[in-house]
Amino acid sequence: MRYKSVRYLISDVVPSQFLSKDVYMNDRVALSEGTQLTATLISKLKMLGVQYVDIRVPDYAADQIPPTVNRSTVQQQFFSHYDNTLNTIKQAFDNIRYFNEVPIQQMSELAYSQLAPLSSAVGVINHLHMVRQQDDYTFHHSINVAIISGILGKWLGYSGQELHELILAGLLHDSGKTKIPLEILNKPGKLSPTEMEIMKVHTIFGYKLIRDLPEISEPIRQGVLQHHERFDGSGYPFQLTSKRIHPFAKIIAVADMYDAMTSDRVYRNKLTPFTVVEIMVDEMFNKLEPSICAVFLNNVRDYFTGNIVQLNDGREAEVIHMGHFLAARPVVKTSDGEFLDLEKEKHISIINMLDA
Repeated sequence: MRYKSVRYLISDVVPSQFLSKDVYMNDRVALSEGTQLTATLISKLKMLGVQYVDIRVPDYAADQIPPTVNRSTVQQQFFSHYDNTLNTIKQAFDNIRYFNEVPIQQMSELAYSQLAPLSSAVGVINHLHMVRQQDDYTFHHSINVAIISGILGKWLGYSGQELHELILAGLLHDSGKTKIPLEILNKPGKLSPTEMEIMKVHTIFGYKLIRDLPEISEPIRQGVLQHHERFDGSGYPFQLTSKRIHPFAKIIAVADMYDAMTSDRVYRNKLTPFTVVEIMVDEMFNKLEPSICAVFLNNVRDYFTGNIVQLNDGREAEVIHMGHFLAARPVVKTSDGEFLDLEKEKHISIINMLDA
């Protein structure tokens, strides 16, 4: 009997099915091609955060199975919740801009009831890569940083009220930009030195907006105020070094940098997450807190396996392995069946994410 390889969401897998490809976790084969799945193995894969697996399906049945539709449905559900949140954020930020008042109860409820569940969604990092829009960058960025901060917080062991406050700090981190003139905030080109100095004041503006609110804890205030401070003292507004930067601010700094570089901006196109990981590895020993950045990069790389990408030679490829060290370029399988280790084939690079 002839078989095809069909990708399933882990939630759609049932016992007795056979893997058609190896399952990797942290650069190691967790389960080998040909393994027959049991309820226990499926449960363990779910606990490890595996989002999908490739299943061996008889030729005659492959066309009857719509796993890509299921995957699309999961993404569409995520996008629907995301869009509802985006509309609420727009209204809240308009309220801050025009009335100089943070609707803190609304924002706190949003962090708890909308953003916390989104940060726990299966495949969340990949969904965020596919939801990018150039318009309304500040609103998208605030949501994304809140979600990524929540994800990273959980990887670091945060839970309960502390995790909720971290997500809320991520949501509010750029609230001070409502006080920045729109002609600077939305400028399509590079900011002048004077404009950049004005932009930098957004951290202080944000802090002042929430400083006297009794519902806001000190970690949230410091997360908003310090998220542009850097490990080596090169950040702003106070050039603090690592020991004086609050943990919330260190987490938000990682989330902020990752989302900013993987997002389309009015003055440049987004970078691929593979390129961003390489950049962040370089930054983690002088700009970002190394221990926090390492946890983020070690975990976020697991999401990239299975992504469909475009190479600089025009071919499409699937990422099948992420390499043995943080900055390693992945191994990919091209649409014409060639396996390429991009760590060795330096002349070939990933230029676009087609499907995540």
